[in-house]
Amino acid sequence: MLTIVSAALLAAAPAAAPGAAHGPSLPQELGLVLLLLAVLAVVLRARPLLELLEHSDNRQQPKALRWPTALRSFSGGLAAAYVLLLLLPELSVINAELHGPPALAFALALLGLLIFKGIQHYCLQQATAAHEAMGEWKFVGVKAAEKRSNFAISLGVFTGYAALILLTLPFQFSHLSGMVSAVLYLVTFALHLGFDALATCEEDERRFATLAPRLVVPVLIVASVLAALGALPNVVLLGAFSLLAGIVIYNVFRIELRKPEDTSFLWFVIGAVVFALLNALTVRGGVH
Repeated sequence: MLTIVSAALLAAAPAAAPGAAHGPSLPQELGLVLLLLAVLAVVLRARPLLELLEHSDNRQQPKALRWPTALRSFSGGLAAAYVLLLLLPELSVINAELHGPPALAFALALLGLLIFKGIQHYCLQQATAAHEAMGEWKFVGVKAAEKRSNFAISLGVFTGYAALILLTLPFQFSHLSGMVSAVLYLVTFALHLGFDALATCEEDERRFATLAPRLVVPVLIVASVLAALGALPNVVLLGAFSLLAGIVIYNVFRIELRKPEDTSFLWFVIGAVVFALLNALTVRGGVH
């Protein structure tokens, strides 16, 4: 199926506009296919990957030598660096592109976060009301319902966010300076979205394994086809991306940055430094 999707995307994508990149670059349609395949590979194998991490974790060893702990810590470092070095500056770029009031992109990010928290509180109230009859044991049912609703929200946010990354890839590629920048951009987002998928799966592995092929995979494939066709205007995509940015920032610091006892600080720092280097090497050409 992935081969068919790749062929369809390559066929649908228009030729890159001359002068869009500042020197020889990776074709945006090929970049779109590569990023889609990388994300789908993790999404479809997220549960086995997490099980491998869990079964391979030897707790008798120092944390820095336990590769599952090292990988999760590396992921946390990547995520923290992504938010502070790429996502926040990117909102300034998007703000200029939207041609709206000052700080429009940041206001949309705040609005997205408020909507996200509002949905969480609404789900909690509904769960509390539904379990009133359990008396003093109602907290058990409420906690279970809250976990289910939080996972559903997180899965929806991840799906929408990954779809927007794919939808905005042609816009991003038009501002990259050449082949090296394009490759580093793909590596950066393959790592970020891959670890984000694993963090979402960790919240409820069974439901993720059930819902990912039915929900996440079709949405990401449709988003990639729309991106290849250039079917949606940039202003709509960038506005939606800003709306989700606040939620992404919140989720990174809530989920991906783990407690000190579960983290190797060495690998956390390495993850942050690797992302910083990738970001520094991904030089943007010209003015956004």
